Amino acid sequence: MTLAASFTALPAGASATPQCAPAQSVTIGGAVGAPSTYSFSQLQALPQSTFTVAHRQWSGSRIDTDQGVSIETLVDAAQPTLPSVKNPLLRVTVEVSGDRGRTVTFALGELDPSFGNHPAYLALEQDGRTLPAPELVVPGDVDSARTLIAVNRITVAVHSPSPTTPPSAGALTIEDGPSTRVLTASQLAALPERTLNVTFEAGTASQSHVEIGPTLGAVLRAARIRADLDTWVAAVGSDGYVATATPAEAWIGARPLLISLNEDGTALAQPRLVTDGDIKGGRYVSDVVDLVIGHSPRPAWPWARAR
Repeated sequence: MTLAASFTALPAGASATPQCAPAQSVTIGGAVGAPSTYSFSQLQALPQSTFTVAHRQWSGSRIDTDQGVSIETLVDAAQPTLPSVKNPLLRVTVEVSGDRGRTVTFALGELDPSFGNHPAYLALEQDGRTLPAPELVVPGDVDSARTLIAVNRITVAVHSPSPTTPPSAGALTIEDGPSTRVLTASQLAALPERTLNVTFEAGTASQSHVEIGPTLGAVLRAARIRADLDTWVAAVGSDGYVATATPAEAWIGARPLLISLNEDGTALAQPRLVTDGDIKGGRYVSDVVDLVIGHSPRPAWPWARAR
């Protein structure tokens, strides 16, 4: 499925007129200073965006025009509790929960218009019809895997892991809950590599580089880590700089994530996280020494998605 978005704000105070009476509410909580619960009508009263969603079907594709409120707007209003560090919002992850306990986790840096600029929305209306409950939609994704119906909660988390000392030059320490694994420089170099030509803003200038290395997904597989829609990764630099990403950005959002070992023809002393497609380079983490992995509690039904 190919999804595209266009953003059109409704006039101040305008809202869609319900054709039914949705009772679904959405609670915003977690590491925030202003937790809140929105009724459906309160969500409708917020600034709305209009976006198109193309659904792939056996008989072809169907394009819907949806209206809703951005996840980033709701998170900003909740006032995440941020540390006094450089680019603190890049440490934030956003877990969206919906029908039957399904969850999807985003890095706020992916959604933020200054960095990833890959927005997600709570759709409230589809083709002029009010939905029965808020629905998570990511218009820029290549398929609907991150779509959730009956969204009821958004949980904000802020991650501040400390860097560790690599056991050997170029090695990555990968922490997944109680499990810790180390991939040495030679093990990383033996993984299938990919070459990316990337461009991003750094301060007032633009930078372009050729980055070569394994994908983040390949590194996680080598560490025997199962990534899913709820998985997040915090890349930790040797100086303590932290930025988060999610594997789903690459395999659903079609925005490559690379663990670069070589930049512009020069081998790197430590790997670098590369987030291709970002506007600013804040999530390009240099001298990465640790990857800290997190997940939401796994759903208990047999058809849960596995990667």
